[in-house]
Amino acid sequence: MQNTEKGKRVPASKIAEVQELNDIKVELDHFKAEHADVFVQYKDLVDRYNTALEAAEKEVRSQGVTCGDFENFSVSVKYNPEKMFEELGEAMFKANGGTTSTKTEYKVDVKKVEAAIASKSIPEECVDNFREVRRNYHKPEKLSV
Repeated sequence: MQNTEKGKRVPASKIAEVQELNDIKVELDHFKAEHADVFVQYKDLVDRYNTALEAAEKEVRSQGVTCGDFENFSVSVKYNPEKMFEELGEAMFKANGGTTSTKTEYKVDVKKVEAAIASKSIPEECVDNFREVRRNYHKPEKLSV
């Protein structure tokens, strides 16, 4: 059965990949400090580029055209069935392409399920077939050039 406990903290030196990441980060920080003027200029250019990109995309989309590097490669139309139902009413909705259905939704009370697992009311060998353990991490962001 999967471990559901929060992981204990271990030093970076215990995981070679984490230690390598830390070493590269130190090297990168030194490089950036040595060439600070270039990175300041680069950051300014990137900020200006991203601002211009957002403005250009907004304008091209509002006009619905292809222009420069912005290519309108497809158009799709979607209809919101709930809003259509509210607008037209049930009879007109169904007469013009709308349908309704009943869907079974399965839910569990986590505390009751965990109590049942702990009390062996649910067989331990079954649990991994329907339980997923997700671990969420705060992690360093990827760098981009």
